[in-house]
Amino acid sequence: MLHERHIHYRDYMPFESDPVFMAQMMPDEGLDVWLGQFPKDTVKYTSPLNLALFTSQTATTVITHAQTFANITESAYTNYARQALAAATWGAVAERPTNAGRQTTYPQVTFPTVGATGSTVNGFYITNNGHTVVIGQANFDDGLAVVLAANDVIKVTPTIALLH
Repeated sequence: MLHERHIHYRDYMPFESDPVFMAQMMPDEGLDVWLGQFPKDTVKYTSPLNLALFTSQTATTVITHAQTFANITESAYTNYARQALAAATWGAVAERPTNAGRQTTYPQVTFPTVGATGSTVNGFYITNNGHTVVIGQANFDDGLAVVLAANDVIKVTPTIALLH
């Protein structure tokens, strides 16, 4: 996390114990460095990551920053299986459509066809290889839950974005 600190006294001299903070701006080239390391470079993590669907929270809410994997309920419809996200398959780093940062996108992922029992899905989340740590969680872009019935198929295009 980057922080900003304002000093109001001209003659203020920081003490050795004072923290040093960066400005709150990460230019495109800096964001490219971050996104080039994760999720593409597996030196620090084991590939593949996992893509999963969730039924907890709501269609417009996700876990808080202080919550964990234990606070998410994974979908469990008939034939459901989480999907692997291989490090080498993430796309090139590119500008976000809003020019607010940079992003890398994974090709569209198709989950198995729903069997006899469906589910209401509120979004998706990405976990580590062991499926024990949440990397990120998101609702669907339209803010609506997806009600899955027998023979339905759901497709997700995961994107990891860093903002300026």
